Amino acid sequence: MAPAVIGTLHYVEEAVYKAEKSLIAAKFNGITIKTQKFDVQKDAKKPDFLAKNATGKVPYLETDMGVIFTSNAVARYVARSRADTSLYGQCFDDEGQIDTWLEFAVHDIEVPLMTWVYPVMGMMEDVPEATKDAQADVKKALTAMEDRLKQSQYLAGSFVSLADIVVFCALKEGFVRVFDPAFRKPFPKVSAWFENLCKMPQFKAVLGDVKLCAQAQKPKAVLPAFTAPVKKEKPAEAKAKAEPKKAAEPKKAAEPKKAAEPKKAADPKAKAAAAPAVAVSGDVEAQIKAVGDEIRALKEKLKAEGLSGKKINEHEQIKALVDKLNALKAAAPAEGAASAPAPAPAAPKAAAAPAAGGDIEAQVTAVGDEIRKLKEKLKAEGLSGKKINEHEEVKALVAKLQELKAKM
Repeated sequence: MAPAVIGTLHYVEEAVYKAEKSLIAAKFNGITIKTQKFDVQKDAKKPDFLAKNATGKVPYLETDMGVIFTSNAVARYVARSRADTSLYGQCFDDEGQIDTWLEFAVHDIEVPLMTWVYPVMGMMEDVPEATKDAQADVKKALTAMEDRLKQSQYLAGSFVSLADIVVFCALKEGFVRVFDPAFRKPFPKVSAWFENLCKMPQFKAVLGDVKLCAQAQKPKAVLPAFTAPVKKEKPAEAKAKAEPKKAAEPKKAAEPKKAAEPKKAADPKAKAAAAPAVAVSGDVEAQIKAVGDEIRALKEKLKAEGLSGKKINEHEQIKALVDKLNALKAAAPAEGAASAPAPAPAAPKAAAAPAAGGDIEAQVTAVGDEIRKLKEKLKAEGLSGKKINEHEEVKALVAKLQELKAKM
């Protein structure tokens, strides 16, 4: 008797690890799932897509009863579709343990690891400082797993469960691309657990042979497929650029107020120049989620250091990440159901990241970097949160930064 088909799983090829969670679970439960690649640039614009999946999230499982979206929700659905297997645990307590590791996979592994791995895959630009922090977070997560696997063969106990499948898939790109032997050395239990799962027929049927990383791959230039397209200039904007030339006529030049008008002509150019600055992955949802989680983690860290509401929101790293998040959302073609094409005036938000070279934006970037370096120095000298922010040099630089921003 052929295995039952429970639906069609739509997924983005660049983030196939999210789909593999459910496909491996299906092998353990003897279930068949049809698969369909999702093209973010084309499929997300189709009316029937949002009609059946109002959130716009991918991957999603399309069944006869409706749509289930997000990778872990689909994996849970597949695991629970058979009550006679232990994939979702053998008792109520097991289910709680499995849910704990599923949350761990999302927040403690996927967010930092994709910040490290996506630049290696050419899916987003590399930010060295963010990558360094991500590597530290991944080591912290693997340390927690190492401690757990010293107590039991698998994450939820003596049997393979959905917890193992989901965490394995979240770590796969790391083990294949960046976890070289030196990186893996402090985590022998985790490495043995990963290699053991690789040999299981249910994993091999979906993944084939998984080869561990011998030498960590380096970041590469963002591939054209993951770069935001340059928007063509509309006729109205071109006309707006041409009009200020009339200000050069003798009569108009004589009028003080109108003579200043050519400065406004710089706005359309700035918008046009800013458009290609944002690199967007084919899996835009993952990038937006990663940056959002990074913002939340940083806010929690700052709060623990003694900062509160307004000061946290005005923190330079928070503002930089918010600008990055807004840029991704503005460039994303497949956001939620209520998303509409971003109006042209929103473009300057995406332009916050690149330095314009010699202008005020470049000065803002330089002063921001100077503040970050000074804070790191003071932190190394033993100062913490509030004392660092109240340091005279830091306050002077912050004042200078705010003055520059006021001129933008």
